[in-house]
Amino acid sequence: MLKNNDTIVAIATPSGYGAIAVIRISGKNSIKILKKIFLSFSVKKNFSEKRSINLGYIKSKNKIIDKVLIFIFKKPKSYTGEDIVEISCHGSIYIQNKLLSIIIDQGARLANPGEFTLRAFLNGKIDLCQAESILDIVNSETYFSHEFAINQMRGNISNLIKNLRKKLIDFLSLIEFELDFSEENYNIINYLEFKKLLDNIIKKLKYLIKSFKIGNALKNGISVSIIGCPNVGKSTLFNKLLKYERSIVSNMAGTTRNYIEDSLIINGIKYRFIDTAGINNKTKNYIEKLGIKKTYSNIKKSDIILYVFDNFNKKIIYNKKKKLQKEYPNKKIFIIINKYDLIKKNINYKNIINISAKYGYGINKLLYKITNFYKKMINLKKNSIVITQTRHYESFKEAVFYLSKVKENLEKSIFPEFLSIDIRTALDYLGKVTGEVTNEEILSNIFSQFCIGK
Repeated sequence: MLKNNDTIVAIATPSGYGAIAVIRISGKNSIKILKKIFLSFSVKKNFSEKRSINLGYIKSKNKIIDKVLIFIFKKPKSYTGEDIVEISCHGSIYIQNKLLSIIIDQGARLANPGEFTLRAFLNGKIDLCQAESILDIVNSETYFSHEFAINQMRGNISNLIKNLRKKLIDFLSLIEFELDFSEENYNIINYLEFKKLLDNIIKKLKYLIKSFKIGNALKNGISVSIIGCPNVGKSTLFNKLLKYERSIVSNMAGTTRNYIEDSLIINGIKYRFIDTAGINNKTKNYIEKLGIKKTYSNIKKSDIILYVFDNFNKKIIYNKKKKLQKEYPNKKIFIIINKYDLIKKNINYKNIINISAKYGYGINKLLYKITNFYKKMINLKKNSIVITQTRHYESFKEAVFYLSKVKENLEKSIFPEFLSIDIRTALDYLGKVTGEVTNEEILSNIFSQFCIGK
C-alpha cells in the first residue's frame, strides 16, 4: 500500500459509456511510457515543460487506437507530487480498457483505491485531514456536506491543529530545558501562562468535539424515525413526506413489519426518514415483535422522533411523550396527531402538530418545524470549523483527556517530567488527525474507501 517508487495507472472517470474518459498515470516513468505510445500532431512536443497539453493519437504496434488530448504535469507541481499524465480519450469501454492494457504493458501498475491521493499525502502535497476531505467532496450530496468538506480541504482544521501543536511543543521544549538544567535551578517557565494556554486549547478542542454531532448528522443525513402504535398512519405520513408511494399502506394493523428508509434533501440538508413497525407491546406474533425491536433500535440511532397518534386524549399523549423523553433525554421529539380530517371540532394542544397525512393537511407545517429546529442548531458562520470524521472526534477526546491531566497535575505541583509525558501523548493524538503521527493500518483503512483513479 505504501509503495511510492513505481508508476501507477487507472481510469479516473466512472465505468461505462460516456462522451469522454480520463486515464491517469503517475510515477517516475509516466512521461517515458507516454513517449512510447503517443504520436503528437505537433512537430514540437511539449514534454519538457512543467505543464502542457498535446493533441495526438495513442498507438499500439503502429495501429492507431484513439485520438486523444494529453495533459502533462511535471513534479513537484502535480496532484501527487510526481510526474502525472492524464489522457482524455473517447468514452468507449473498449478504448478505455485497451489504453489501460497498453500502458500496463509498458510497465505501469494498476493503482489501488485512493493510491493517487495516498501519494499526494506521502509526498507532502496534502495532510491526512485534507486527504479525507477529498473523499468527502466526492461523496457530498448536499450544500452543507460540501461546505464542510471544502473548508476541511482548505486546511481550516489542519491549520488550527498545527497552531495548537506548535504552542504545546514550545512549552514542552521549555519544560525539557528545565529538566536538562535542573541542577542549575533554572526557572524559565511561566506556569500561570501555561495554565491559560491549556485552558484555551482544551476549550477549542471541546468546541470541535461538540461540533461532531451536528457535523456528522449533516454529512450523513439527519435521521428521522416515524413511530407510534399500529395503524395510526405512519406509512401514509412517510409516503406524503417523500411525495411518492414508498411504503405499503392498508387498514390492517401491523402492515409494516420491518423499517423502511428513504431520503429527502430540504434546504441543503439531507433527512433520512424511517417508517417503523407499530409499537404494540401486547402482541404475541414473533415477527411483529422483531419489527418492534428494530423500531426501538432506530429510535436510539435517530436524531429526531416523529411520535404519531390518531386520538386526541391529551393526558395519554402527554404521558407517552414524557415516558419516551425520559428514556431518550437527548432526542428531539415532535408529537403529531394524525387523521385530523376526522375531527369535527377544532383542537389545538400546545407543542402538538395536527395533520392529515391522507390529505396533506399540516405537512408543510411539520416540515417547517423539523427544518427550523436544525436551522437554529446549525447557525454556523462562514468558514466555521466543524468536524465530521469519527477518527478526529476520538483523537480530540483523547487529547482533551491528557491535557486535562496535565492541568490537574500542574495544580498539584507534580514533577515536570510527568507533565512532559502527558503533553507528548496529547501531541500524538493531535498529530494523528493530520497524519504527522500515523501508521500503515490507519492509512490503508482511510484510502481503501476511495475509488480507483482517485
